[in-house]
Amino acid sequence: MKLLSVVATMMVAFVVPSAPAVAAAEAQAAASAQAATPGQVPTPGQAPAPAPPARLPFPGDAKHAYVDLQRVANESNSGQAANLRVQELSEEKIKTIEARNLELQASQQKLQQNANVMSAEAQMQLQREIERLTTDVQRMTQDAEAEVSDLQQSLQLQFQQELIPAIDRVAAARGLQFIFSAGDGGLIWANPALDISQDVIADLNGTQ
Repeated sequence: MKLLSVVATMMVAFVVPSAPAVAAAEAQAAASAQAATPGQVPTPGQAPAPAPPARLPFPGDAKHAYVDLQRVANESNSGQAANLRVQELSEEKIKTIEARNLELQASQQKLQQNANVMSAEAQMQLQREIERLTTDVQRMTQDAEAEVSDLQQSLQLQFQQELIPAIDRVAAARGLQFIFSAGDGGLIWANPALDISQDVIADLNGTQ
């Protein structure tokens, strides 16, 4: 009997930037490039990054545990690969939309700066071009959002097909009867020693 009827219906979130957040995404990328990476030697006067807390030993007589599904999605190889695919598609769509948006902005600026010297026919033609580009940007944005959403849903289903058997195996190995989800609002507090997220990540990565 499956232990995870609740998990079977959950959808792990693969986070992806949206088209309107291009500037924020670029700023975040620049900040990330300057941030210290694990193992990086600190500059003079800079405090070293704190080491992650040691994992507590799992109680041998425990019959229940909990798992942080979002952590598993973020840290497992398959979850990271899925996130990367969504991010790459999103960035590709953002670049395409931004290129068309630049065309739109250029046409709008041209109309504003040259309205006094352009003929009525030229203004009307340029206005039609602006309307066409505006429609293109809107349609491209909608299509991009739908395509990214479809990919997210497909990858989430694939991830669940790997995740549920992995949790089953960890539960069997630990002799567990119940496993709770740490991120669904029902778990208020639990002994950190009962966290089996790392076990599930190791199972997914084949390193257990």
